[in-house]
Amino acid sequence: MSEHESETDGAGGGYASSPCMANEIAPDYFDPLATDPQQARDVAQWRKGRRRALLDARPGAEPRKAIAQALSDHLDALLADRFGDLTGQVVSGYWPIKSEADLRPWMQRLTDAGATVALPVVATRAAPLVFRPWGPDAPMRRGHWNILEPDTEDTVIPTIALAPLVGWDDDGYRLGYGGGYFDRTLAALTPPAFAIGVGFQGARLRTIYPQPHDVRLDAIVTEAGLQWSAAR
Repeated sequence: MSEHESETDGAGGGYASSPCMANEIAPDYFDPLATDPQQARDVAQWRKGRRRALLDARPGAEPRKAIAQALSDHLDALLADRFGDLTGQVVSGYWPIKSEADLRPWMQRLTDAGATVALPVVATRAAPLVFRPWGPDAPMRRGHWNILEPDTEDTVIPTIALAPLVGWDDDGYRLGYGGGYFDRTLAALTPPAFAIGVGFQGARLRTIYPQPHDVRLDAIVTEAGLQWSAAR
């Protein structure tokens, strides 16, 4: 998501200005608890530019098929190591948008293995997401941003939640689409879900310059394997 070093592996380009002038003195300096309004505006502007560049650099349809299969394999390995049998677990996936890797075949396999699969839904703007159960034959409807969602009012609470990544860094933070929904949701879930960021290896950033509202993930998985784990 430079003047000092490349910010991405494969996304190309740099950003026009540092999110904080302190970066000119110490390139790795950033206070994640800072609440300076100008710094917050600078970070928001920087993220907007990084987000646009990373979305533009996403792989095409054919490479994404192989990436989705690799992601599925790595997720299977992570979940087997962390949870073993997934029977009874509630796993929140996602409906693929904006050239995301399509994990719906993997989600179907989870239902066959005894897990409950759900999709996140915007029920109220600027509020935490709700999770509605999904299956391969579930009726669907158009929801917020015209994204397909399960056509039901039933809700579940995930024990495992996938968070799609636009960008990610080596400290376990994600750059999302900018609405703040996943951070808001992960912070509000009780009990907390095991949160896994899922995205492309080429979307790696040196840092996203985390802000107080950013929630660190439990794991990050790309087609190259497990990239971050809070358990390490």
